[in-house]
Amino acid sequence: MYNPKHFNLSDLDLARQLIDERPLAALIGPDAQGHSFVSHLPLGWGADESGWWLEGHMARANPHGAWLAQQREALAVFSGPDGYVSPSHYDTHLAVPTWNYLAVHVYGQVELIDAPLAKDHLLKRLIARHEPGYAAQWIELPEDYKEKLLGAIVGFRIRVTRWEAKAKLSQNRAASERERLRAHFAGQGARGQDMVSWMERLGI
Repeated sequence: MYNPKHFNLSDLDLARQLIDERPLAALIGPDAQGHSFVSHLPLGWGADESGWWLEGHMARANPHGAWLAQQREALAVFSGPDGYVSPSHYDTHLAVPTWNYLAVHVYGQVELIDAPLAKDHLLKRLIARHEPGYAAQWIELPEDYKEKLLGAIVGFRIRVTRWEAKAKLSQNRAASERERLRAHFAGQGARGQDMVSWMERLGI
């Protein structure tokens, strides 16, 4: 990812915040012929003293799982809020349009999780993250129904070997221009409010 210094987001906690807020990732890895293949999957993260990881699951019918098991390496791309930036917000007419956005790229080694109990634990962690109230309903589902669902998916964990994040939020523009951009995005509904929130978090 092209990532100039003034847009580089080096704070891991902030990168993980973006993953929490926008968990749907583009999981990229080679297919059987070595070409890039993409699966769009919600991923969660975890960490311990040895490092951190991403985890999720995909349909067993998706051939991506088998390919990743053979190749082992994958890239997960998380896209944050984004928005068009008109040159009308700038102090000079010698300006052109651009697009502001946030993104996190996570690289790592893939480990498949296919034991039923391990997949059940994985799903419970994802439920706790996205809808804790559903946990009781999942537990109460008939065992044969859960076994069928678990058999239809393959879980995986990506042990992170490298990550990078970018927050292109007009850090390279004058304070007066950034103020106008904040006001513009504030009036753009929820999508724009997300942009303003990130500009405030980063002190932009």
